[in-house]
Amino acid sequence: MVLSGTAESLRPWRQPLWLLVAGYWLWLVWACAGEWLGSEDYSYGWFVPPLALYFLWKRMEGSPGAVQPSGARGCGFAWAVIIVSLLVIMPLEVVRQTPIHWRPNLWAVGVLAASNTMAVAWLTGGRSGLKLIWFPALFMLLGIPWPTFAENMVSFPLMQLVARWAVVLLHIAGHPATASGTTIALANCTVGVEEACSGLRSLQTALMVGVAAGELVRLTAVWRVALLAVAFVMAVAGNQARVLLLALVGASGGSAAVDRFHDTAGYVVLAILLGGVGIAAAFGRRWQRGAGSADSNSDGGPSAQAGRSPVEWRGHVAGWSVFALACAAMLGAHAWFWMREHFAEKPAPALLQPAKTGGFAVDADVPPTILSVLQPDEYSYIRETSGRGVPKVIGYHFYWKPRAGNANQLYHRPDRCMPGAGWRIDGEVTRETIRLGGRDFVFNRFPLRGPGGSALLLWGAFLNGEPVEISFNTDVYLGTANLWHFVRTGTRVHSYEVAAFVMPYMQGNCPTHAEIEAFASKAFAATQGEED
Repeated sequence: MVLSGTAESLRPWRQPLWLLVAGYWLWLVWACAGEWLGSEDYSYGWFVPPLALYFLWKRMEGSPGAVQPSGARGCGFAWAVIIVSLLVIMPLEVVRQTPIHWRPNLWAVGVLAASNTMAVAWLTGGRSGLKLIWFPALFMLLGIPWPTFAENMVSFPLMQLVARWAVVLLHIAGHPATASGTTIALANCTVGVEEACSGLRSLQTALMVGVAAGELVRLTAVWRVALLAVAFVMAVAGNQARVLLLALVGASGGSAAVDRFHDTAGYVVLAILLGGVGIAAAFGRRWQRGAGSADSNSDGGPSAQAGRSPVEWRGHVAGWSVFALACAAMLGAHAWFWMREHFAEKPAPALLQPAKTGGFAVDADVPPTILSVLQPDEYSYIRETSGRGVPKVIGYHFYWKPRAGNANQLYHRPDRCMPGAGWRIDGEVTRETIRLGGRDFVFNRFPLRGPGGSALLLWGAFLNGEPVEISFNTDVYLGTANLWHFVRTGTRVHSYEVAAFVMPYMQGNCPTHAEIEAFASKAFAATQGEED
């Protein structure tokens, strides 16, 4: 079925299929909003939708005439994309509503939005309509958070490289320093390269800014790739300069000075990045003209043609039918949870709390950078009371109250975060059952090796009061058994709790279960009575 017509048929009020496209993009923004609000690394995502709309408006502004008819070629495939997408809406939204927070789910929504946008553009505008819409559609994908495995593949090597080069430059400047993972140890403080659990902010912002700048000045493909390379180099160099500056500040003023200048240094680097990419884009535009390259404005939008053919009546019927089915699928996904709310598990209060009689000091002096990322409702550090200097942290406790949008915390796992602090997992991760206050608690036992030698990390995570089953050999944060349980019971609002403690030991003298349990009883106490 061909739905081609004038350029007005590319507008939602002339063709209901564009209402479907708008719905997909609203769904994507809704799905990503939690990441954009809760993670500084992805806060730039709020700028992506308005920029995409601006690029679309500029392309449509230069294409007031009629679009080329699509003909019958490719229409069957376009309709197949639209129909198959309808079958995916409900399961994707059902999974998204559960406490299992998978970033690939966000990418699936983004792919649906982009593919349906291009399919509808082909049906309503043919090749010229596709030329008009493809860039704004793909640009929107830049706001989707990267899957964690992709983040780790890029961020950790870059952060470690920046830390090592910072140490080299500090030595040249006469300051003793050592690098452990992404942490720089100075004489009087430590400086983290961004954070052990994050670190792509500069690179991801550079990617978005580079792509946007290339479109604003309408560079050709070759010049856009060159601009991205410039943005990448500037992001890495800027982050290197920022870390070096903070390390120099820390060497002279300590941790307080680092905290004071941390955000300011970030804003300065961001301003330099934006200005540098803008200057590079302007030079690229000038060089492109000097080289006689074709103005990419000519291939960005559809060419004007005479004549205005009305959108087919059958197209309107098909468009409204598809739009209604998509709305029904979305409502169906939410209706299931509405109906099952009284069967859902009730969010549990905190099960554990730091013990105040075990000989350890308990305080809420958690670094602001950690709090800004994790955003817990209750938090505390457990520290040794003996020794000189700053008491060493041996454990921590975080609790998130029941609310929607706190599933992002499931990303912060020891196997993801500890390598950034210079520790590596040295053996198999097992589960240890520890009895506290007459109740059994399941902890994950991580054998670690790092700057301080060997240690055991006992890390417990509890969702709605139950141990979180995590496979530490994959990027799946919760098992599929948990997924079907949450779907069956209609659970989507949950509490989340993390309790952890570290036990250093001499190699070959690993603590026994009795020693682990005795140590845990000094660090934590159960908040509930004995099991029934």
